[in-house]
Amino acid sequence: MHPRPGEPATSRDVRGWARVVGLSIAGAIAAIAIAGRVHAEVGPFDTTLTARPSLSGATTLHLAPFGTIELDTHDAPFDIALRVDELQIEEAQRIARNPAVLDSLEDELVADSRRALRRLAVRILLATLVGGLAGAMVATLRWRRVAVGAVAATLVPALAGGVAWATFDERAVAEPRYSGLLTIAPAAVGDVEGIVRRFGDYRVQLADLVGNVATLYQAGQGLPTFSPSDGTIRLLHVADIHLNPQGFDLIDELVKQFDVDAVVDSGDTTDWGSEPETRLLDRIGQVGVPYVWARGNHDSPRTQSAVAAQANAVVLDGGPAEVAGVRFWGIGDPRYTPDKDQRTGTGVERETAEIFADEAARRLGASAPVDVVVVHDARIAAGMGDLAPLVLAGHTHKPREKTIGAARVLIEGSTGGAGLRGLQGEQPHPLTASVLYLDASTRRLVAYDRVSVAGLGGTGARIERHIIAGDD
Repeated sequence: MHPRPGEPATSRDVRGWARVVGLSIAGAIAAIAIAGRVHAEVGPFDTTLTARPSLSGATTLHLAPFGTIELDTHDAPFDIALRVDELQIEEAQRIARNPAVLDSLEDELVADSRRALRRLAVRILLATLVGGLAGAMVATLRWRRVAVGAVAATLVPALAGGVAWATFDERAVAEPRYSGLLTIAPAAVGDVEGIVRRFGDYRVQLADLVGNVATLYQAGQGLPTFSPSDGTIRLLHVADIHLNPQGFDLIDELVKQFDVDAVVDSGDTTDWGSEPETRLLDRIGQVGVPYVWARGNHDSPRTQSAVAAQANAVVLDGGPAEVAGVRFWGIGDPRYTPDKDQRTGTGVERETAEIFADEAARRLGASAPVDVVVVHDARIAAGMGDLAPLVLAGHTHKPREKTIGAARVLIEGSTGGAGLRGLQGEQPHPLTASVLYLDASTRRLVAYDRVSVAGLGGTGARIERHIIAGDD
């Protein structure tokens, strides 16, 4: 490094040290990316454990070809990935011959995992030392500076490990994010000429897709985390089916897979609220459990009458109803979007919802205490924050969670993938729904699983578990 003309010696010295340390750390990071992995036996599995620099912190379990389980465990600038390479045949046979072996498997997995992590830590330290030396030698051949640069480089994994330890969230294992399939996904549908044919092909795949992913997810419920008991009330929250029969296919599968006690629909079951569309509503009567429903802005009074005609349907429109041990209150959306005689537009829609919110809160306040409020547009619940602990809504086609006062608001996406028109696009919306778990004694939400199934042409499904903190 050549000095700059007129530059003070102290400044040159500081710049030289900064260059050495910077290149040492860069070399250490590169070394971790290249060599930060170990192979280990974890229980009956041959695995590869990897650490990689990252702007976020997560722990990911790869179960190729089945999919992945991701845990948001820490905030340190690296990710930990455990890839299962192979199941040891001898161990699998031993478990098959004597299932009691599983009782001791948990301790074995923990011990093996700790040993693998220690080996990984040692390997990372060695890699950073080598990488730091190499980086420092690029900057200078002065051995004192090289040594200091190498020591500075080894501080990188130490500091990252300290951050991971300080920010580790043990509850993360209770909120896994599952993706992929239990079996190899069916081949994607291709070279089709119209919506009808595409829709038929997709429906053939849907039941197996949902069943496989749900089976994988439920297999993980033996972990020491939240696990629904026999007395837990299970509700399936759906919304915005928009005339798509595959939405009811998804509902049927989830009702079976998760042993659902009742379905709660936040509306927009149809697109136009017309008479021909009411034929689809017979699917409600085939669900097999009570079906709680509140009208959306695409549903007409004719739609509401057709839903009410189903033997298992409970229509909410300004009054309470008790279903599956839960006291519901709901009200239909005041708007009817297909009626073009009315003013339309985003501003009008917002104004109408906000004006109606006062009336809706007044009517809810006149009812006895309720456990769950059902509306189509969450803005209608703006004044209900102190009147019910849980509000269910839809309308936006984007699943999310928020609060209104003391109330938790769960907004569902589109269980119909935004309707049949979604099949026309190259990337249709996913089909979404949520399984809600309520404590039987308090009828308060304790957890929920958000389910997302890829639209036509996709082969993925995802289930995310969310645990409700005990003080909520």
